[in-house]
Formats: sequence, C-alpha cells, structure tokens
Amino acid sequence: MNFSIERPWALYGLFLIIPPLLYSALTYKKTFTLLMKAAKKKKTKEYKNIRKRVFYRVVLRAAAWCMMIFAVAGITWGTVSTPAQKNGNAVAMVFDISYSMTARDCPNNLTRLEAAAAYANELMDKMEAEGIPASAVLAKGNGILAVPLTEDTESIRSLVSLLSPKLMSSAGSNLGEGINAALKSFPKNISNAPVIWLFTDGEETDAGLESALGLALKKGVSVVIIGFGEERETEIYAGDGKTLVKTALRSDKIKECVREANKKNLGGQGFSFIKGASAQFVDATELGSAYKVLSSAKGDKGSDKIAMSYEMQPVDRHLFFIALGIIFFILSFFASEFSLRGFHEKLALSLVLLCFSSCSSEFNESKKILGAVWNWNQKQYTEAVAKFSQSLDEAKANDDETIKQYAIYGLSATYLMQNENAAALEKINELSGSAPNRIKFAAFYNSGIIAQREGDYQKAAELFKNALLVDPSNVRAKINLELSYNQQAQRAKESERQLNGAGEMSQEESDLQKSVFNRIREKDQQQWKNTQQEQKSASPSDY
Repeated sequence: MNFSIERPWALYGLFLIIPPLLYSALTYKKTFTLLMKAAKKKKTKEYKNIRKRVFYRVVLRAAAWCMMIFAVAGITWGTVSTPAQKNGNAVAMVFDISYSMTARDCPNNLTRLEAAAAYANELMDKMEAEGIPASAVLAKGNGILAVPLTEDTESIRSLVSLLSPKLMSSAGSNLGEGINAALKSFPKNISNAPVIWLFTDGEETDAGLESALGLALKKGVSVVIIGFGEERETEIYAGDGKTLVKTALRSDKIKECVREANKKNLGGQGFSFIKGASAQFVDATELGSAYKVLSSAKGDKGSDKIAMSYEMQPVDRHLFFIALGIIFFILSFFASEFSLRGFHEKLALSLVLLCFSSCSSEFNESKKILGAVWNWNQKQYTEAVAKFSQSLDEAKANDDETIKQYAIYGLSATYLMQNENAAALEKINELSGSAPNRIKFAAFYNSGIIAQREGDYQKAAELFKNALLVDPSNVRAKINLELSYNQQAQRAKESERQLNGAGEMSQEESDLQKSVFNRIREKDQQQWKNTQQEQKSASPSDY
C-alpha cells in the first residue's frame, strides 16, 4: 500500500486537542448539572437532545482538528504513474577497481583497468561534443562518489588516469554498491534522463548486482555494463599480494543478471520506467561497442534527446484531509443548531457518497487539472507539465473536449512561464475554435506577451485587440495594448532619428563654429579699442 508520513513530527499536534477537550468536558458538566437542577433531576427528552448536540459538536470539531494535523503531516498511500519529460541525458560512470581488474588479458597487453580507462576517455571525447554531464563512482567493497555530476570532464579524466585498487581500502568487490552510489549522484529532480555505465569484469564477492539493477530500473535509470577481459581464466595475486586466484570476464553471469532485471521491469511489478530504459551488457572488444554505449546516452538514433519518464509517485492526500476537516467543521454547526434525529445515518451516507464520487473518471480528471493548477501557482512547473500531459492523454482517450482544451491551455501557460515561447505557441495553436471564452482570451493574451518578448509590437497590438474583443473589460489587456502602441511609436522615432542623425550633427557643428568665430572677433575689436585709447591719453613727457 506504500503508506508513509512525510512529516511525522506534525502528529504531536494531536496532543494539543487534549486541553480543549478537558475544558469542554468540565464546562458542559457544570452546565448539565444546572440543567438537571432546573429539571428537578429528571432527564427530560430535551435534556437528552441537548447532550447529543453537544457531544456531536465536540467530536466533529476534534475530528476536524485531527484531519488538519494529518494534512500537515503529509500522509500518503498508494502510487500513481506520473509522466515527466526529460531533456538530454546525464551519465554516472562506475569503475570497478577491485584486484581482478589488474589482470593483464586485454588487447595490447593492457590490464582491465587500463583498458577501461582508455575506453572511458574515448567516450568522454564524444560526450564533450554532445554536452553530456557526467559523474564518476569508484566501486570495490563499497561505492564512493569520486566526482559529482559535472560537464567538466577534465576532473574525471584525472581520476581515470589514476585508477588502482589502492584508491580504496575496503576489501572485496561489490558492484551493486557502485550502482547504488551512482543512483545517489543524480539530483532528486534532475531534468536529464539518467544513465549508468558500469566498467567491470563481472567478478564480485557480494552478489548484489542483480538487486541493484532492479532498483535502478525501478527508479527509471538505464544501466549499461561494459565488460573487460577474456572469458578464459587467468591467475592474479589477491589483495594480500600472496594468494593466487583465478579470474575471467564473467559475461554469462552478467547477462543472467541483466535478463532477470529486464524481466522484472517489463513484468509491471510497480516499476517506473523511461521510454527505452533497460539494462544491457556490452563487451568492450565487440565491434561497434562504443556506439552502443553512446546511443544509451543520446536517445534514439543519436538525435532525439527528449525522453518521457513515468515515475511511480506516492499519492499525496493532504487535499483529501483538508476537505474532510472542512466538512467536519461545517457539520459541527449543523449538529449543534439543528435536530439530530437520524444525524449519524445522514453523516455516514454523506461520507459514503464522498468516497464514491472520487471513483468517477470526470471527478478524477478535474482533480488532476486542479492539482496541476496548484503546482503552477506554486511555481512547480515540472510537476504541472506532468499532470497537464496526463490529463490531456486521458481526455483524448475519453473524448472529453472540455478537459482537453483546459489541459492544452495549461501546458501552454506553463511553457510560457518557463520561457519556452515556441512550445507555448505550438500548444496555443492546438486550441480549437470551440474552446471556452476564458481560454480564447488567455490564448490571445499570452500570444501577445510572446510577440512583445520577441519585439514584434505590431503583432502584439493585434493580438491584444483580439483579446479585448473576447473580454472588453480586461484592464491588463488594455494596458499591454497601449504599451505595444507606445513601443511601436518609439521604435519608429528611433529609426527616424538614426536616419537624420548625420545632418543634425553637421548643423550643430556649424553653429558652434560661428559662435567661436564671433567670440574671437569681439575680443580682437575690444583689444584694438583699448590700444587706441592708451595712445591718445599719453603725454609728451612720457617719451
């Protein structure tokens, strides 16, 4: 049933109901004692009716409080398959550095570790060109994340050049722990489709590979196991440097683990999956093996980098508990103000109808649309896209045109908030002419916003006009229409100014030159007048 509580500490809030209950019990006890005295210690019919009203009121309000606490606690049960779009891929490279990988049975007399390092470097050359982020994990007795997820592969190359069993002190070989560490290296809400590459010979002292593969597929992560070495056994020294042990490429064992993991995943045992997600084995010496490995990180045909994952998510029941809390609180007023004859039967009938109403397909589709709108308002756009997409698929299957139009509009609005203008316009164009007026208005309005973003103010003005034809009272559309007109006029003025700029500058320079020459001429005239006055005023004795 997958029952879980996200915030168990919130359940302590249930104890807060005890003081009000005790206070109510003491208060009503005194009240009923006075009533008994007034009725001369006879429990009349009216007295019993009042006690029932008070009892139901207290119980229903206590139940309402408990429902709110359960909503805050985040109680979940059941699972639902949620589609989520993944753009591109992210790779976790797991290197088996156990002592069996030191066997020198690879081409060019290389050890298995050296061959794995050279193979990984060739893959990273292609990954850099594709812009695929990667992380590096070392697997021996345990799994350790050595390099977190990054697009800078130089740090991984540095690690690969130093691969050795001495990098980890733990004994044995546990490939399952390496895969588990790789799963943890991916962020929880990663936007890329995760893939794991395991470089190994299949030798392990702890048989954890099959269970780890099943867990990876359950979480929607593809796994490619790349085998190194020969299938003919060769002798090497164990970790103590004295004991000789035989080792080989255990391809049969790896293939069996891969086959079992894929079988369980396809069997629908509650596993979630990415389209094309699977476990596979590739022999490194095989012709074209590198192409197979790279194809797992580049999508179909190496070009489609968009994948759709269906993740099994627990069903959040907080809205259910909030609704119950509100219902119980409202019923508490009915219990205290109206006759309680047959009240418990009516209450039971109402709860049954509430439960059965949740089974109808129309209610479920509307609930998904409301959930998507809630995610949109909370800026959880990835979850909103997933719910709108699922509602759209179900509406098409049920031929429900109304839900279909709302789901398409919801996707366009979400893409718009993610600045994916092309995707938003594509969804807007899918809306039919029979859509409700609210959706028609929003489609014109959002198209106008996109046109404004792209600088096409004339087109934006036309779109806002069309929006106002649908809803003439909308103030935001009027404001954006005026802004589009102003931006269009301002752009025209700027273009005109740029065309006439050269002439204006030459005229200004000419005026400046005239003023300077006039100033110099005035200075010269003043200086000549002063000289003439000095000569006239001078006496003969001055000579």
